[in-house]
Formats: sequence, structure tokens, C-alpha cells
Amino acid sequence: MSEEKFITVDFKLPNHSNELSKADDVIEKLKKKIDKIITKEELTDENHTQLFEEVVRVLDFVGRLSMPAFEIEYKLEEMYIQQYLHSPELAKKLWLDHYELIHHPYTILKNRCFKLLEDLDAEYMRLYGKNPPNFNK
Repeated sequence: MSEEKFITVDFKLPNHSNELSKADDVIEKLKKKIDKIITKEELTDENHTQLFEEVVRVLDFVGRLSMPAFEIEYKLEEMYIQQYLHSPELAKKLWLDHYELIHHPYTILKNRCFKLLEDLDAEYMRLYGKNPPNFNK
């Protein structure tokens, strides 16, 4: 989708580039740590819980950074509805595409965190044939 059709409006959203870069670095370090533990088959209840909590902290951090983007959802939708009264389908498509673009940097990192959590749990289940400790909480 071409961004040229997007409504240009300044919602004064914060620039989280630095914070997202730092979160990306932490995620990469966690990924390497998890990969090493999986490769060596050294996953235990203790390090599973520790790694799980570390990933969730990053996920929470990125999620909190994305909150201002969630706050503009209805304003942005209304602007597209008003701008494209003649074509509600186009308004909806452009609104959703624009909204997704705003969330994109956060979504990428959140998805990477969820992938780490899935990999961690899958390895635990593979090794022990049961749910990991975090499933009971």
C-alpha cells in the first residue's frame, strides 16, 4: 500500500527509536541465550522461569511504549471515514493500513518476544514431556 494516500496528521506520537533499539538488543541477547541452552539441552525449571520472566519484561516494556499508538485508533479511523465518505471500503483499508504502519515497529519486537516464549516452552515440553512451570501460574 502506498503511503501517499495516507492522511497526513501529526498526532505528536513519541519517537521511541532509541528505546526500541535497546529492546531489540535485549531480545537478540535473550535469543542467543535461549538458543545456547536449547542446543546444549540445559533447560531446567529454574532457567526456564528466569528466561520466561526476562522475555515477558521486554514484552511488557515494548507494549507500554506502544500505548500512545493505541490511543489514536478511533481518531484515526474517524479521520479516514470523513476523508473518504464516498468510499467506506477505501477508508477502512487505508485506516487499517495506516494504523498497522504506526504499530509496525512495536509489533515486530512483540512478535519476536512471543516467538522466544514459544520456543522456550516448546523445548521444555520436548525435553520433559510436560507443561513448563509458567503454565501453572
